Formats: sequence, C-alpha cells, structure tokens
Amino acid sequence: MATSASKAPGRAGHAVWFESNRRAVVRAEVVAAPGPGELTIRARSSLISQGTEMQVYRGQISAETDLGLETCAGSFAFPVKYAYQVVGVVDAVGPDVPYRPGDLVFARHPHQDLFTMRNNPDLLFKLPSNMDPEVAIFANLADVALNALLDVPIRLGDVVVVFGQGIVGTFCGLFARKSAGKLIVVDPLADRRQRALRLGADAAVTPEDLPAVVSTLTNGRGVDVAIEASSAPPALQQAIMATGQEGTIAVVSYYGTRPVTLTLAPEFHFRRHRIVSSQVSSLGSGLQPRWSFGRRMNVVLDLLAKLPVKEMVTHHFDLADAPAAYEFVDMRANETLGVVFDYPTR
Repeated sequence: MATSASKAPGRAGHAVWFESNRRAVVRAEVVAAPGPGELTIRARSSLISQGTEMQVYRGQISAETDLGLETCAGSFAFPVKYAYQVVGVVDAVGPDVPYRPGDLVFARHPHQDLFTMRNNPDLLFKLPSNMDPEVAIFANLADVALNALLDVPIRLGDVVVVFGQGIVGTFCGLFARKSAGKLIVVDPLADRRQRALRLGADAAVTPEDLPAVVSTLTNGRGVDVAIEASSAPPALQQAIMATGQEGTIAVVSYYGTRPVTLTLAPEFHFRRHRIVSSQVSSLGSGLQPRWSFGRRMNVVLDLLAKLPVKEMVTHHFDLADAPAAYEFVDMRANETLGVVFDYPTR
C-alpha cells in the first residue's frame, strides 16, 4: 500500500529522502487524512540505524532489492525514503482502528514529522503511555538482537563472542550475558570496548587481539557461539577462525553490495560449523507456533525498560538538519552511536 505522501489533498509534513549516493534532503510531504484501517501519527523521536539505513545512504544496496517495508517509498536506485524506527503520538484515526488520539506508538516508518500509515501489527505497536520516547526508539534494533538469540540460543556456560559494539552488537552482548559463561566483544574503537566492559563483558578486545583471548578463555577450544553484528565483511572470517568444533556463527550483519571473501579450509570444514542467517523480517524455523512479531516486540519493550539504553544516545539533531546528521554519521562514525532526530511537541 502506498504511504500517505501519495494521497492528496491533505496536511503538510516533512520527510527525509536520499536523493542520490550520500545526499539526504528534507522534502515536503502531503499527509492525507486517515481512511479505514489507517491512522495519522505525529513523531516525537526517531533513530538513525548505522547498519542498513546508512548503507542505503551510501548507495551500498542493490538497486533491484525490494524495499521490504510498505511505509517506505521510491527505490534503492534513488530517490528513496527509507528508515524504520519512529516513536510518535497518534494524531487522528480512521474507522476500524484500535487506537485513540494521544496513544504513544512505535512505527517502522521513515523519518517524518507527520504521516499516515496502515494499522499493520508488524509495523506498528502501542507503547506504555509513560515510556520515554528516547528509549522506545531503540525497539527495532533491540528486536534485531533478540531475533538473533532466538535463531541461535545461548546455553548456560557457553563462551560467546560478539563482533561489533554498535547498537545491535551492544544489545546482542547484553542479551547473551544473561546466560553466557564468558562473553567476549570485539570492536576497534576503545570507547565502545570500555562501555562493553561496564555493561558486563568479560573481555573487550581489538580484532588483532581476539585470537589470544579466545584461546585463553576457552582453553584452546574456540567459542561456542559467534555473533557477527559489525557490518564489517572481514569479521565473518574472524568469526569462523574463533569458533570451535560444532560451533555456530550467527550473521546479523547485512553487507549489501559489499563483497565478502572467505577462506573456509580447514576450519569451517573440519570443525563442522553452522553459519546461520538471522534476519529480523522473519521468524526462524520452528518458532512460529509459539512466537509472533507481536510477542517478540513485547519482550523487547520489557527488556528496554530494564537496560541502560539512554547511555547509547550520543547526538541529537532537528529533522531540518538531517543532511548534516547523515554526513556526520558517515564521516565520524567513531564518535557516534545513537543519533536521534528530535521533533517539536504540539
């Protein structure tokens, strides 16, 4: 279904579009009144994803790839309106919608101050009225991490290594910590390693130091589970090298058009590794009888309320300054983690 921008006449809104490789702009949008099964939302906060969203900004997604979200518009050939984590307040509702004006919601929708969307339970979730929007905007990325641990469960006593301590990697580490015997995280940035240690990692190392630490903490066995959440293609090779006999590697990263070159012999073959693709848009095989997208999100919201999420917010921008925000994230990624767009309250 088309987004509200295709409907006219309507109210005025503003949204972030990527017009070409590394060019973000804020466009005026026409926001239609909600029809049957639709609602209009006024944004409070939204979060830039430094994974897939920044790959879209950089032109690293194949032009033929489907957008995957009905709330997005355009195509990866540019221009494209693409993002997926907004917290807002219901502004108006159409017939047959179980929401009321004033309800706080999380929407998988691009950065936009006012928008109308379909009441799709896979894309829209009601939030507790007292939840901090700056915490709730992390729900989608926490969902990615939870999905990884549903795809590759961590057993009590397992030694786990998480590659990357961006937001998704941080959540992977926090969730794995609940059952892992030892937790190792890998990141080239010192401040991210230090934060991981504060949050409970047993070791936080550079990629170069990883082999020695894995050998020491596993008595030479290799880790039981490796979670690759760095979006850096070389990390997948490191995950294979670090994983022990019959161990499992969960690939959370989406590499887009970037090539991933692997040497599989001898480690992958002789250690009988499993490499599992963990993609948040699907529920893993065997989970469907007991899990749904709604259940997964309810678990995420409960977890977010208990975690130091706001520590991950590093920068705030107004939506009008979106071009500068993306340039900042692109050029100074080592200084950023959670980059938030703020919207005026009315």
